[in-house]
Amino acid sequence: MKKTVRQFLINNNFYYPLRYSLVFRLYQLCFKIQDIRRQTHELAFYQSFLSSCKLIFDIGANDGHKTATFLELADKVVCCEPDKLSYKILKTRFRNRKKNVFIENKAVSDQTGFAEFHIHHPGSAFNTLSTKWKQLLETDSQKKWNEKIIFSAKEKTEITTLDTLIEKYGAPDFIKIDVEGSEMLVLNGLSRRLACLSFETLLPDCLTELQGCLSAVNKLDSSSAYNIAKDEELLFPNFISLAELEKWAISYSEDSFTFEIIVKMHA
Repeated sequence: MKKTVRQFLINNNFYYPLRYSLVFRLYQLCFKIQDIRRQTHELAFYQSFLSSCKLIFDIGANDGHKTATFLELADKVVCCEPDKLSYKILKTRFRNRKKNVFIENKAVSDQTGFAEFHIHHPGSAFNTLSTKWKQLLETDSQKKWNEKIIFSAKEKTEITTLDTLIEKYGAPDFIKIDVEGSEMLVLNGLSRRLACLSFETLLPDCLTELQGCLSAVNKLDSSSAYNIAKDEELLFPNFISLAELEKWAISYSEDSFTFEIIVKMHA
C-alpha cells in the first residue's frame, strides 16, 4: 500500500515537493529521529576539518543530502548532477534557496563537451561516466552492494570542468567529489590550488585510480596534507603526508570499502 501511494504521488508530481517540505521535516523530527541524528553526525564530520565557508562545490550531488549539510557551513553551494531525475529532485528540494544553491545539470570531467553516461536507473547513486566502475559493479555478484546491479541504459550528458565552474562562480573553499569512479577526471580538470577538497575511492579495487587522483593533487600542491574518512569519521588524529597516505592505501587488504580522502592545500 505504501509503495502504491508513493508511486501515485510521484506520477502526479506531488511526492518530491512533499518530501522536501516543512511538513515532512516536522514528521522527521517526530517519527524519524534517526534521520536527524544522521544529518547531525554528517555536519559534525565536516565541521571537524572545515570552518565556515563562503562557497562549496558539491560534485555529484545526487539528491542533495550533502548539499543540505553544506548549507549549514557555507553561504552558497554549487551542485553538479548529470542525472535527470536527481536534477529534478535538486530543483525541487532547494526551490526556496535559489540565492544560495546553484544547480548545474552536468557531469564534471577533465574537459568540456559531452560524454557517455551509464545509467543503473534514474536517480541511482551508481550512475557514472566510468566504464571501469560500470564493469566493477556488474561483475560484483552481490558481494559489495547486496544487489545485482545492471546498467540498463546510457545517454550523452554535458560535461564541464572545475576550472570552468570556478570561472563562473568563483573559487570555492571546499569541493566534495563523489562521481562513482571518475574522480581522477574531475581532478585533472582543476589547475589551481584550493584550501580543501575531498574525493571518494573504493579500496582495494580502485588503487590505481586513487594513485592518479593523488598525482593530480600533488601537481597542484606538493605540500598538501591528507586524511582518510570511513563512515564519516577521520581515521587519523592529524593530517598526514602523501607518502604516509600512499603507504596506507597500498597496504590496505581488507574487504572493499568506500573511503573519502580529505585534502588540505596551501591555497
